[in-house]
Amino acid sequence: MIKRIFWWLSGLFLTAALATGGLAWWIYKSPDTAPIPKSTKARLFWHNNVNPWNLQQVRDYCQRFGYNDAYYIICDFGTASGKKRFYLYDLNSRRSIMSSYCMHGNGGSSTDEKPVFSNKPGSNCSSVGLFALKGIGSHSIKNCIRLTGLSRTNSMARARGLLIHSSRKTTHFGGEQKYIPLGDESHGCFTISAGCLAQLMAVYSLHGKKKRILMWACT
Repeated sequence: MIKRIFWWLSGLFLTAALATGGLAWWIYKSPDTAPIPKSTKARLFWHNNVNPWNLQQVRDYCQRFGYNDAYYIICDFGTASGKKRFYLYDLNSRRSIMSSYCMHGNGGSSTDEKPVFSNKPGSNCSSVGLFALKGIGSHSIKNCIRLTGLSRTNSMARARGLLIHSSRKTTHFGGEQKYIPLGDESHGCFTISAGCLAQLMAVYSLHGKKKRILMWACT
């Protein structure tokens, strides 16, 4: 009887907390706990044996090396920025469950049409390769997801502070132009719409802490 009362009160408290903003606290402030597999074997296996567009191969890889085998992200910088090119996939159904416009970094000689990629700190360029989602929130942006690079082409992602975050421009863009006008919104970060970022943060908070969600960025 006492246990029933305890669980009933706990459920009542949780409901009240969520209704008064507790969910936002849980999403933004919850601890970052899951380790990231860093073995050379895992990295080499990905680049030598996995087709990043083959969702069954990706799922098998995640199960083999301890990554999240339910969700996976692809950002295709080879697609014009005026089209949606950032996708969240359900690896069980092997279908896209979210898509967003995504801006590239404004560094180097990047233009609206053609991004320039770099792994160097201070370049303000986007990086490509395999990433792992590392946590929510940074010292400068509350609503964001931190990233760690797992490839030679993005090994400095964490040191550079590369994030997935939103911007007003991507949020309000409606595909009316072939390219999103390049501005100061991204210094190499994956800049998506606010609605899609909220969805992704919720997915990470529920499913990405015990086993890291992978993201593949390509041209």
